Amino acid sequence: MFPAILPYLMLALPLSAAVASLLLRDRRVGAMAYVCAAASAVSAAMWSVVVLLHGTQTYSWDTSSVWSSYAITLDPLGALVLLISSLTFACVALYSLFSREGVTVRGAVLFNLFMLSVMLAMVADHVLLLLVAWESMSLTSFLGAWGDREDQDTSAGWRYLAVTHFGAALLIAAFSFLAITSGEVRLSAMLGLSGSLGPAVSALVILMVFLGFGSKLGLLPFHIWMPDLYGRAHSTITSLLSTAASNVAVLVLVRTVFGYVGVGQQQVLALTIMGLAALTALWGAWQALMQAEGSRVLAYSSMENMGLILLTIGAAMLFQSYGAGEPAAFALMAAMFHLVNHTVFKALLLMGAGTVRRATGEGSMERLGGLARTMPGLSAVFLVGVLSVAALPPFNGFVSEWAMFKSLMHAELISDPLVQLALPLAIAVMALCTAIAAAAYLRLYGFTFLGRPRSAGACRPRPMAFSELFPFIPLALLCLLLGVASFPLLRELAASVSQLVGIPGVQVVEGSSISLLHQGGLDPLGLSALLAGGVLLCYLAMRALGPRRLVRGDTWDCGTPLDRRTQYTPTGFSQPLLKVFTKVYAPVTEVREDPRPSPYIRGVRFEQRLPEVFLERFYLPLSAAAIALAMRVKRMQSGSIQAYLAYIMITLIVLLVVLR
Repeated sequence: MFPAILPYLMLALPLSAAVASLLLRDRRVGAMAYVCAAASAVSAAMWSVVVLLHGTQTYSWDTSSVWSSYAITLDPLGALVLLISSLTFACVALYSLFSREGVTVRGAVLFNLFMLSVMLAMVADHVLLLLVAWESMSLTSFLGAWGDREDQDTSAGWRYLAVTHFGAALLIAAFSFLAITSGEVRLSAMLGLSGSLGPAVSALVILMVFLGFGSKLGLLPFHIWMPDLYGRAHSTITSLLSTAASNVAVLVLVRTVFGYVGVGQQQVLALTIMGLAALTALWGAWQALMQAEGSRVLAYSSMENMGLILLTIGAAMLFQSYGAGEPAAFALMAAMFHLVNHTVFKALLLMGAGTVRRATGEGSMERLGGLARTMPGLSAVFLVGVLSVAALPPFNGFVSEWAMFKSLMHAELISDPLVQLALPLAIAVMALCTAIAAAAYLRLYGFTFLGRPRSAGACRPRPMAFSELFPFIPLALLCLLLGVASFPLLRELAASVSQLVGIPGVQVVEGSSISLLHQGGLDPLGLSALLAGGVLLCYLAMRALGPRRLVRGDTWDCGTPLDRRTQYTPTGFSQPLLKVFTKVYAPVTEVREDPRPSPYIRGVRFEQRLPEVFLERFYLPLSAAAIALAMRVKRMQSGSIQAYLAYIMITLIVLLVVLR
C-alpha cells in the first residue's frame, strides 16, 4: 500500500508547499516549504527504488477531456535518472534552507513549482503533460533567476526565456505532429514511428526535438543565456538548471530518438548531431578556461559536458543505424551514466561557488584565494567536485568519461570510410575537451582556495556553520561511491538502454569490471584499491624515513616585497592558450594611462574582455534587423484610412488573379 502512494506524495508535496507559501506569505512557511521539497525528493527516490526492483509502473487518471486519460509512467531508465535527480534535489533544498539563500515566499513557491515541473516531465506519459511541465520549468526558472533585487540586470533572464521558448515551439510542433500522425497522446504508445513517417520526416522530427531540448542544454548557438544567468542568479536556481533540467532534456530526447520515433537509417543525421555536439563541447571547454568568475566557468563546463553527452548519443544513433546494437547500447549507457554523474558533481560545485560568493562578497577569481585556510570544510568538498568533473580517478567523472571514450572505439565494426574517419575524430575532440576542461577546473580550485587572499572579503570570509556544509557531504560521497562502486548502477543502465536499442541482455559488467565485446576493460574498484595502496605506501615510507629538518627563511623576491599582487593570476594562467587561439576568442584589449602621481611614476591600466562571439556577431545583428523591420512595419501601421483601403484593394486584386 505504501509504495502506491509514493508518486502521489512526490507530486502533491511540492504543490501543497507552493500553494501554502503563496497564500500565507510567511517566511517560516517558506522555510517549511523547502522541508516539503526535500520530503518530496525522498518520496521520488523511494519510488525509483521500487521501480528498479519490481519494474515499470503506470498511474492514469480518466477524465472527460478530449485529450483522453492522463498518465504518468516510470520505467527503469527514468527511475535511475529520477533517483539521482531527487537526491540532488534534496541536497539543494537543504542547502537553500540552511544557507538562507532564496528563503523567501517567492523563492519557496518557485523552487517547489520548478521541482514539481521537473518530476512531472520525467514521468509524464502524455503529450500535454510533458509540454505543460516543460513550459512550467522554463517559466519558474526564469522567474526564480531574477531573485528579489529590483536593480538586478535581467537581460540574461530574458535571453533565456526567448531561447527556451524557441525550443519549446519546436517541441510543441514535433510532439503534436507525432500525436496526430500516430493517433496517440500516450507517449508509451508511440513506438518506432519512423517506419510510417519515412526517413526524411523522421529526420526532421528528430532534429526538431534535438534542437528543442538543446536550447536548455547549451547547444550551439543556443548557449548565449548561460554564462550571464549563471553569474547573476542564485546558486539554487543554477544548480537545478544545470542538473535536473538537463536530465529531463536528455532523458526525453533519448526516449524520443530511440523509442517513440526510432533511429532507422539516419546515418547523415547522426553524423550531423555528432558534429554539432563536438563544436559545443570544444567551445565550452575553450571558454571555461578563460572566465574570471567561478559561476561562468561552471556555466561553460555544463555546456562542455552536455556536448560530450550529446556526442556520445549521436554515436549511439550512428551504431544503431548500421545495425551495431551492442556498441549502440554501450554508448547510450555511457552517455546516461555521465548524465547522472554530472548531476552530482555539478550541483556540488555550483552550490560551492554560491557559498564562496556569499561568504566573501566576491565572485571573480582575481579577488579570491587562500580560502582553504579559512574555509577548510568547503575546500575539501569542493576539491572532490573538481576532481570528479576533471575526470580523475577514483571519482565518478573518470569512470563515465572513460566509458564514453570506450564507446567510440568501435569503428572497425562499420565498413563506411566516413564513419571510420568520424569516430577517431570524435575521440580526438573528446580528449582535447577533457584536457582543456581539466585545466579550467584545476584553475578554478587553485585560484579560489589556494595562494594568498586577493581582497578583504577573501581574507576574512563569513564563517560557515556545519549545517551549511552538511548538504555538500552526501554529494561528495556520491562522487566517490559512483566512481569506486559504479558497476551495480552500470548493470541497471545497460539493461535499461538495451531495451531501447532492441538488443536485450547486453552485458557490460563482468564482476566489478566494465568492458564490451570482451575488449580491454576497467575495474574501478581495483583501480581505487591500487591508488589507496599507493598513497598508504607513500605515507608509511615518509613515516619510516622520519621527520625532515625544517628550515624557515624568506623567499627570494628580487628586491620586491612579496604580497597578494605578486602572485600568479587567473588571467596570466590562461594567456598562453589565449595567444594560440586569438582568432577564436577575439579578445578586446584596452590600455589606459592613469594620471601620474609624480614625474617618475607612470600608471597604466590594462583591461581585456572576451566578447561572446555568437551574441555579438549573430544575435545582436539579428535583433537590430528585427527592430529595423518592426520600425518599417510601424510606419505602415500608422498610415491613413485611405492607405488601409488601398492595401485591402491591392490584396483583393492579387488574390483574384492568383485564385481565378
